[in-house]
Amino acid sequence: MNTAALSPLLSDTGADPLDFSLIDRLPAHEAGSGRLVIGARPGDARPGLLFVPGAYHGAWCYAHYLAYFAAAGLGCAALDLRGHGALAQDAAFASATIADLGQDVADALDALAGSWVVVGHSMGALPALLAARRRAVAGVVLLAPSPPGDLPGALALPPVPPAAPRPAPQAAEIRARFLATAPDRDVDAVIRRLCAESPEVLNDRYLLRVAIGDAPFGAPGLCLEAGLDTHDRHPPGQDLAIARRYGFSHAVLAGQPHCMMYADDWQTSARAILQWHRTQFG
Repeated sequence: MNTAALSPLLSDTGADPLDFSLIDRLPAHEAGSGRLVIGARPGDARPGLLFVPGAYHGAWCYAHYLAYFAAAGLGCAALDLRGHGALAQDAAFASATIADLGQDVADALDALAGSWVVVGHSMGALPALLAARRRAVAGVVLLAPSPPGDLPGALALPPVPPAAPRPAPQAAEIRARFLATAPDRDVDAVIRRLCAESPEVLNDRYLLRVAIGDAPFGAPGLCLEAGLDTHDRHPPGQDLAIARRYGFSHAVLAGQPHCMMYADDWQTSARAILQWHRTQFG
């Protein structure tokens, strides 16, 4: 699908940053155990952007990004990892690991024609990095990333109970941690779309079980730090350390919360990605 074919959808996204309905109208297809939602096919030689969501999230969280980058003339797609977004969870979901999700990202890259930058948010940064180790990518973008387990000084977190999927965060946590918004903000649109998460995925991140290594990726990268992120999960200096480890550019978006892709001023992070992309690829 080209950008022109998307124009009726792009003009109908609305002003509400918590309106994700565009995602339900975009074409999608299976890719391994995941599901790709296509914002726009690449129209030229510039790399497209493959967006990988974090814990509890699906492709829906990138609805605004897909409209934005399609309008900018770039290929873009978002991924439902196994058991997330529009993909139902089965009995095996509780044993899914971040390595499994990394395979989902690799399968998505295999299913997409052309050259792609892989973009991972929060926990989704880890499967994005794993896939970038397994497949040739044009670049890597990390948004408020979870740390690789072998990052010196990385912050571990208390584990969650094993065996059963972990229920999604509810309104108070969404407002405070995801959006840094008012305590009475209506976040039902987010609650309806969040899903339970595999405890193995969470514990892979919390117990620092995912090693990425310190070798360069052979591709440019960008790490965007959310200035309003919570320090219990993203202590000062951790995002910069991730960027330095891989030779990526780093920027702090001072007014952005953890879920910068659907925050009130989500355009700030989108513009930062677009500027970096134009600098790297024209």
